[in-house]
Amino acid sequence: MRKALDTSNQPYPVEVVRHDRVFDGHLKVDELHLRHGLFRGGMSGLISREVVGRGDAVCVVPYDPKRDEVVLAEQFRTSALLNGDRAWMIEVVAGLIEDGESLEDVARREMKEESGLDPIGPLIFINTVYATPGFCSERYHLFCAPVDAALAGGLHGLANENEEIRVFALPFTEAFARWEAGEIPNPPASFSLLWLALHREKLRRSWADPRGLRP
Repeated sequence: MRKALDTSNQPYPVEVVRHDRVFDGHLKVDELHLRHGLFRGGMSGLISREVVGRGDAVCVVPYDPKRDEVVLAEQFRTSALLNGDRAWMIEVVAGLIEDGESLEDVARREMKEESGLDPIGPLIFINTVYATPGFCSERYHLFCAPVDAALAGGLHGLANENEEIRVFALPFTEAFARWEAGEIPNPPASFSLLWLALHREKLRRSWADPRGLRP
C-alpha cells in the first residue's frame, strides 16, 4: 500500500481505495482502485487502472532563426519495430530529468549529449504535455533553443546507454513537409514543429517568447 494520493486539487471528488506499486524496474507500474465523480453527478463504480511511469522528460527543438533550419535526431526505437513501423525514428533532443536538475539544466545537458550543440541564446519554454495520459504518468516539458545549425551533424549519444544518434539540419519547410507526410510520428517533435509553424516568423525577427510571456 503506497502513500495516500492528494486529491484535494481535483475539480471532482476522487476516492482512492487502494494504491499499490506492482512493478518497480526501469519502468514503474502502479495499480489504483478508485471511484471518481461523474459529470452527471454522483460517483463511478469501483474501477481498477494500471499507470506506467518512469519520470518526466525534457525535450528541445534546436532552431536556427537566421538559416530557418531545425536540427533533428534519428535513432532506433524498439516500440516502432514492435508495430512493424520504421524503427529509426526522427525526433528532437530529449532526456529524463535527474535528481536536482532544473528543466533548463536537462535541456542544455541533453543538447550537448545528443546533438553536440550549445544554445546561443535563451531557451524558450513551449509547454508541458502528457505522453499518453490513458495509462502513463510521463510528461514532456518542451523547449525551443537557438543554435547555429551550420554546426549540426554527425553521430552523438552516450555509449554506456547504447545510444547512436544521427544529427542533421533541415530547412523548416522541409521538416514540416516531412511531418505532414507522416514521416515524423514522434509526439514531442510533432508538438515542436507545430509550435514553430505558429511562431517562427516572430522568432526570426527577435529571439524572445513570441507569446509575450516572460521566463
